[in-house]
Parts: sequence; C-alpha cells; structure tokens
Amino acid sequence: MEHLMTKYIQKSFFDNKVLPLLSFLYTDTMYGKNYDYYRIKDILDQYDPKQIECKQWVVDELLPFINEEDEIAVIGGWYGLMSHMLAESIPNLIVDYEIDAMCVDLHDKLKVHKNISILYEDGFQIFDSVEYNGKDKVIICTACEHIDGEDLYGALSMKNPKSTILLQSNNMSHIDSHVNCHKSLNHFIESLPDMKILYKGTKVFDDYERYMVIAR
Repeated sequence: MEHLMTKYIQKSFFDNKVLPLLSFLYTDTMYGKNYDYYRIKDILDQYDPKQIECKQWVVDELLPFINEEDEIAVIGGWYGLMSHMLAESIPNLIVDYEIDAMCVDLHDKLKVHKNISILYEDGFQIFDSVEYNGKDKVIICTACEHIDGEDLYGALSMKNPKSTILLQSNNMSHIDSHVNCHKSLNHFIESLPDMKILYKGTKVFDDYERYMVIAR
C-alpha cells in the first residue's frame, strides 16, 4: 500500500475509510442486497496507482490557478478521489457532482473533509444556469473520455469566460464506455471550443496516454 501514498493521501485514510468500506461491501454482498460485487473492484480501481498519479497531476498543476475565494466543481466525481485530494491541500468549497446514486452513497461513506459537498446531479447543469455559471470559478472534469464530444463542446461553449476549467481525456478508445478519446494532446485541444490555454500536458504510461488541459 505504501506506493499509493502521496502528499494528498495519507495511510490513515486507507486504514480508517477505504479498507473498512471494502469489508462492509464484501459483507453486504454476501448477506444483503444493497450492493453488488463489482463495486468492490470499482473502489479498488479508483485507487489504482495510475489513477492516483493522474489526480495528483491535477492538483499539482491546478493549485497555482486557484484563488482563496474560488469555489470548485468536480464533474463526474466517481467515489470522490479527486475531491479528497484537493481537500487535502486547500480549504475551498468543493462541490462534487455525480449521476450514479451508488457512487454518491459510497463517496459519502469515504468522505472525511467538511469542505466537500456531494450532489447527486449532472454537473453540466452549471453551464445552463445563470445562477451557477461562473459561481464555480474552477471546474474539473477528468473523465472527458466518457462524455459525448458534441455534448462536451456544447457545454463548454457556454462556460463563463472568467471560470477556469481543467479537462482530462485519453487515447484508450478500445474501452466500450470511452466515447470521446483522442489520438494526441493536440487532437484533444482541437476538439474543444476556443479558450485561452493556461497549461497543457501529456502523461505517458506503458499502455496509454492521458492528456490534460487547463483553460479559461
């Protein structure tokens, strides 16, 4: 487990939250009907070293663009790893949007930071709302490969120009649920509306590449 530790994830988090949750899920799948076995694998996948490395990449590169008064929205928060790692380093309000009710439930069981708010809602509603478009000064979506390209383009086209957005995608087009992959970082950027690029980069792994853009 030591290779999973970073400055944004402490061993006590695994001991006090992750491992008890896995035990709870195992017991429930044996004797209850609320959860299924695949959630155990899903939780383990969230803490895959590559997942952690890519989320740490987000925090390291995004922190210089976050102001003290900024609210942060995480779209597609899954089981909350992104929000947790951010909350380890900043006190800002973080709103985690997720459309899978079970992810919301399990994220709530894993949550330790009071500045994280978990909503069972579509995070892209931010861009449709006069009230919220711009309220969340920093918007994060690290799962662009799961979002239809036209839908993503349309939502980002409505983004308040004062808001900073961080996006990640990859080139793993062989996975069925990946509907918006890209063959290179430039190809990813070309698929987005015209924005001022503050940071762009590629993280290369043995079997795939992950692309990241911070823009305004």
